[in-house]
Amino acid sequence: MTNKNYYHYIFLAIISINYIFPYIVFGSITTFYHDNLDSIIVYNKIIGEIYREGFNFNQVKIFLAGELEFYFLRHIFKPFILLYSFLNPELAYWITDLLFKITSYLSFYCLSKKIQNNNFISFLSSALFSCLAPFTTLGFGLAIFPYLLYLTIYKSKINIKHYLLIVFFGLNTDIVADFLFLPTILILIYLIDKKILLIKINHLIKILGIFFMCSLLTSANLIYLLFLDFKMHRVEFVNYAKPFLDNLVQTILNIFKFPNSINWSLFKLIPYTIILTPILFIVLFSKNNIAKKLLIFVFFIHLVIFLFNTKFIIDISNNYNYLKMFNPFWISYYLPFIHSLMLIFLIKGSSVNTKKFLIFLSFVSIFLFQLNSSLVPIHKKFIMKEKDYRNIYTFDEYFLYEDYKKIKKIVKEKRIISINLDPLAAVMNNIYVIDGYHAIYPLSYKKKFRKVIEKELSVNKFLKDYYDNWGSRVYAFNNDYQNILINFNIAKDIGADYVLSKNNIENDQLLLICDDCSKYFKLYKIK
Repeated sequence: MTNKNYYHYIFLAIISINYIFPYIVFGSITTFYHDNLDSIIVYNKIIGEIYREGFNFNQVKIFLAGELEFYFLRHIFKPFILLYSFLNPELAYWITDLLFKITSYLSFYCLSKKIQNNNFISFLSSALFSCLAPFTTLGFGLAIFPYLLYLTIYKSKINIKHYLLIVFFGLNTDIVADFLFLPTILILIYLIDKKILLIKINHLIKILGIFFMCSLLTSANLIYLLFLDFKMHRVEFVNYAKPFLDNLVQTILNIFKFPNSINWSLFKLIPYTIILTPILFIVLFSKNNIAKKLLIFVFFIHLVIFLFNTKFIIDISNNYNYLKMFNPFWISYYLPFIHSLMLIFLIKGSSVNTKKFLIFLSFVSIFLFQLNSSLVPIHKKFIMKEKDYRNIYTFDEYFLYEDYKKIKKIVKEKRIISINLDPLAAVMNNIYVIDGYHAIYPLSYKKKFRKVIEKELSVNKFLKDYYDNWGSRVYAFNNDYQNILINFNIAKDIGADYVLSKNNIENDQLLLICDDCSKYFKLYKIK
């Protein structure tokens, strides 16, 4: 076995700890991002059913009182979604997750080995990038991004193998997350070697053009939405200007990936902060000009996010229709790659002691990333020893398949609304709903559903701002389960016949149907 292969196996084995460790401890793999479990995976599961049942687009009617059409489904034309058509959602998700990380690793390795000649550093930085990259359910755009940069800068000739990779990963790229792909990669090329933009212009156009056109091709449904005469709920993403000081503090915290509160989300950010903070400070004193340029680009991205939270930019943005589909705050999507790139250039021009320091912190960060999603359940289950502890970071205990089967037998094809529960857990169990976490849906439905929770929002400013200025979570928010202010009559008018609640509800509008269906919730019928 060559040294090169040896390193590959070592670092890929380290990345696999993320899957092996929780499986040994809990008998299931854990995931930290609830945005996966409470939205994207459920959507992918429904798309898989559409394909499995011979393009039965009626499956999408399970969402939002039947008011969504198939062209709202972000990944419906992405090739990787076929995994969900013949595998169960959990297996399809973990295979996609693993493929994303392997792609990220190999993609960054191709770029890194061209920037500096140290194989070990290339393997280390590649493993780190595969850990830093968030949301492995948003297609493969971010994972393949380093490879595209490698092709444009360091490859003078492109053969059939390269074209096939460009096409395949372009087809599997989510344009919603990657809509700033072109300006980002062009800026990075300019920062690394601006002459490339002149001497390789035809080369750039071929590589980036093919990739971008392929990503547009499998995002045709989303492009179609841009031309329809209605507004998305996303137009209200920039309706609210944060107070200047709050905005400034949050921006500073985001630069270093510091958490803004002391809670269990610390475990998600600590591995990132451990390596990012020294990188940012060391770059300030580095002699590597490219690393310094990348740092300026990082600051620029955070400045843009800061400005999008100010009233001046909000007033300008509301005059344009681009927010029908895109979230301006996704400009931060490529920060993990830029941070990893900074590390490579920083190590290249640093002293021996600085290199050792950064290598050590990279190892610490990589190992913590493999364990962080398991630390909360380990603490609660084995240290605090919570009674009847439910590990909501795993598929089985999040979606409660056996419990929801009992609910499905009762409600059949009727719709429910969930209180203090994730509504799309019901969808994962083939139950029709009027609520849930939806990345793209009509603004009209957001306004309609708001009447259900209007009184709840009126007594809680945080929830009011959360719903009115973002609103992707169409939830039956509840401030006090002993004083439910939800308007169940309007919920029934929208389409809900039943209420699934985590807590007991005393309300004249509701009739208790199933008290013992589950120890986690009770089912009520709206009179």
